[in-house]
Amino acid sequence: MRRVWTLTLLSTLLLLSGCSGFFFKPTTSGTGTGTGTSASNYVFVANAGANSVAGLGISTTGALASLTGSPITFSTAPQTLAVSRNNQFLWVGTVSQIFGYAIGSDGTLTVLNSGNAIANAFCVDMQTTPDGKWLMVLDGSGNSVDLFAINTDGTLSPASGIGFTANGTVVPKALRISPTGTYVAAAMGTAGELIFSFDTTAGAFVQLSQTLPPNLTSDNAIAIDSTGNYLYTVRSGSATGLVVFSVASNGVLTPTTANVYGTGSQPYSVVIDNSGKYAYVANRGDSTISGYNIGTGAALTAISGSPFSSGVAVTALGADSTGNWLLAAAYSGAPDLSLYGFDTSNPGRLYVVSSTSTGTNASELALSH
Repeated sequence: MRRVWTLTLLSTLLLLSGCSGFFFKPTTSGTGTGTGTSASNYVFVANAGANSVAGLGISTTGALASLTGSPITFSTAPQTLAVSRNNQFLWVGTVSQIFGYAIGSDGTLTVLNSGNAIANAFCVDMQTTPDGKWLMVLDGSGNSVDLFAINTDGTLSPASGIGFTANGTVVPKALRISPTGTYVAAAMGTAGELIFSFDTTAGAFVQLSQTLPPNLTSDNAIAIDSTGNYLYTVRSGSATGLVVFSVASNGVLTPTTANVYGTGSQPYSVVIDNSGKYAYVANRGDSTISGYNIGTGAALTAISGSPFSSGVAVTALGADSTGNWLLAAAYSGAPDLSLYGFDTSNPGRLYVVSSTSTGTNASELALSH
């Protein structure tokens, strides 16, 4: 009886599908060897439980292969990662220091400064400016954004940064820089968002605004669209969901709608694909990825088939530079890293192309530009 019921159900699904995009495509797994067939496209994964960073090449078909020199191990957990805009260097931030690595033309990772730290900082998040001149660090102390000038050899020179004040309890979460480099946004947990202007020539910040979330709500992650006009924030707590803000020239954030867009449980990361057509949210609490079509004025509608399955406790998302892939790191693994393609039959819908293990507690991603 069970077998007959199963065959009947499968037949019904095939009849209802009506298109090639109904079922997810087959999944492959494993890191392989070498750098893959595309040595210019990379993803780096911080593994908090293994005190390591794994580097992988992404082939033109979406295969993942370990880079030579990977994984990199540390005496303490890596907190955040950043890749230089020219893809020549990788920086790894911990709770007290920043380490640097050169990325060879074939993806080989080589330590800088004989493996010693190249700068001191309490790193929560790191981002590079679009012009490639500066590395910004959201400081875990909760009262500053640190700034470093990027030297041609990948070393860092401390600059002034900015100390700031904020209402509420500050819990630093995420840092993002607008595509023009003219403003910087920081997600501060229950203290909401802080917006700073930035002069890339002088390396100077000015604090512009703070936007507080509702009570008992934490702003966990942010993304900025390619125009710099809209900021996407994911929240957990009493007002769980995704909020889209328009960004004024004075840094004031205004919600584009009174409604909070629904997500899964404990949304933890948000990313916009490189076409600017879709937004995706990692839901750590229920191990899914919510997808949205981005319409006029950044209005969102759910993508067909959303939410999509992911590894357990999915924590970080990244869109690759080719625009072909979305990557997701899962803190509790099964798998640690998943690479998704975009279904052309159902625009924006994700399917798994490949996956691999990277190390215990995959927590952060950084991709080549």
